[in-house]
Amino acid sequence: MMLKNFPKVILKSTIPIFFGIVLFSCENDISVVQALQIDETLPIETSYNITSEIVDSGKVKIKIISPQVDRFEGELEYVEMKKGIDVQFFDSIGKVSSSLKANYAKNIPTDHIIIAKYNVIATNQNGEKLYTEELVWDQNTKKIYSNVAVKVVSPDKVILGDGMIADENFENWVIKNPRGDIEADIEGDEE
Repeated sequence: MMLKNFPKVILKSTIPIFFGIVLFSCENDISVVQALQIDETLPIETSYNITSEIVDSGKVKIKIISPQVDRFEGELEYVEMKKGIDVQFFDSIGKVSSSLKANYAKNIPTDHIIIAKYNVIATNQNGEKLYTEELVWDQNTKKIYSNVAVKVVSPDKVILGDGMIADENFENWVIKNPRGDIEADIEGDEE
C-alpha cells in the first residue's frame, strides 16, 4: 500500500519546493539588467547605398544619396552618414536648384537639425559655391549657417570669412568677418 502512494507523496512535496525556489530566485541583478540595455555607441540599424526622396504633391523636392546610414537610439536619437552625403534640391519643374555634398552628416530629427562636416560644398541656383568644414541646416528657422572658415565662390569673385548665414537654399547669404572681394578666374575651379 505504501508503494502506491509513494509517487503522489513525492509529487506533493516537490511542487511547493519548486515554487519556493522559483519565487526566491527571482531577483534583479543590476549587472544582468545593465548588460541587456542598448549600447548607445552602436547603431540599431545600418543601411547601405541609400537613395531617399522627399516628395511633395507628386514632385521630388529633395533627393538624398549616401553610401551608409546608421541610426542610433538612446538619450539623443540621431542618424549618421559617416561615409558622406549628396543632397539635391529640386525646383517646381524638377530641375536641380541647389545641392550639398559632404564627407559626413548627422541628422538630429528631434531638433530638426542636420550637420554636414568635412569638405562641405553647397551650390545654389545662381552657381555660387560655398566651401567650409562644417555647415548646419536648422529646419526650424529654415536657415543654414557655419561658424568656421568659409569661402564663397561666385562667377566673378571669391569671398573668405569666419562663418556665414543664409536661407536654406543658400541664397541671401551674409559672410561673417568677410575678407576680400577678389576677382577670380573660375575656369580652373575644382570641387
